[in-house]
Amino acid sequence: MPAMRFLETRPGTLWIVSPFITTTPPAALMKGARVLTTLDPARLASGGSSFQALAALIDGDAEVRILPKLHAKMYLRMSGSQAVGYSGSANLTQSGARLNHEVMSGPEAFSIGFMRDFTQHWAAATRLTIPDLLQAQEQGAWLRENLAAQELIEDGVVVILLDTQMLRGSFELTESKVGIPLNERTKGFRPARVNFVQAQHRKPGTDLIRTRLKRLQSGPTGQAVKLRGSLSFAVPVRDRDSFQDGLQDLHSDLRAVMSKLISQHVETWRADFTARLQQAAQRYVKADPERVQLVLQGAAVSFDKYISKMDVGLSYGTYLPLQTPSRPLAHDFRTYFQGVRENQTLAWEDGVEE
Repeated sequence: MPAMRFLETRPGTLWIVSPFITTTPPAALMKGARVLTTLDPARLASGGSSFQALAALIDGDAEVRILPKLHAKMYLRMSGSQAVGYSGSANLTQSGARLNHEVMSGPEAFSIGFMRDFTQHWAAATRLTIPDLLQAQEQGAWLRENLAAQELIEDGVVVILLDTQMLRGSFELTESKVGIPLNERTKGFRPARVNFVQAQHRKPGTDLIRTRLKRLQSGPTGQAVKLRGSLSFAVPVRDRDSFQDGLQDLHSDLRAVMSKLISQHVETWRADFTARLQQAAQRYVKADPERVQLVLQGAAVSFDKYISKMDVGLSYGTYLPLQTPSRPLAHDFRTYFQGVRENQTLAWEDGVEE
């Protein structure tokens, strides 16, 4: 950059004012220099600014400060109350020096009034440290990953991931609960965990889920495809609302079916749970039998509390699917997907110079 070559020959403190920086002045000029710039993680992600260049300035003993919404570009030397240098449109970047059509005015002397206003901006700026820069770099990497992910979003499809709640609570029988002293406990002993409700008791609910989800796969405009490895479906965007409405209906019907089962069979289920827990308690040969009975009574209370919560239903989340670049999205849906950050497209700033 011609401005920098001129300033190498001038005395005084080097000042660099550039919103975006991807290159550095010669090492001899960095020591003691003052640099005013911006720090936008999105610009680090897109290459508008460079982590390496900013770190090199700090390591080279330049004082770097951050001023949000900075737009000016200036390169000058200040000695006493005298300042001379260049101003214009070029950032301290590779593009600004070699590729872009830039206009710089100078060399020129800056007035005392101008420099007074400028130093007020400097005083209002925040000093940049390496930890600040590392944090911005981490945020930039996250944004870059997000941008890359968005480029892989499969048009016309959403992924709906389901979660079912089906009376899967359990009671854990530990040596501590049955009163075995600490010095008598068995090393590596795995506590007994007994489900409140067995799988066969939940079968009417699980059958309902299976049947209705199969029916929901045939949508008004297309076929939803079950993805492998999880309870999730790739659904045509046009069918999303009807699919979700079907899930809401399934949630209500599932609660109704299971509520009826609970009212009809809760006493039998409680007796079954207690019997299974008593059988598990026989493993605890060092336990006080009276203490075991108290624990079993407490477990029965826990059973009643759990059943009364009615932990039954269906919830879901909607995601945008990402296809593997090497394999187009197909019926087997070799897909990895993630919630696209707040379901929003990442927007770079418009008109930002490099």
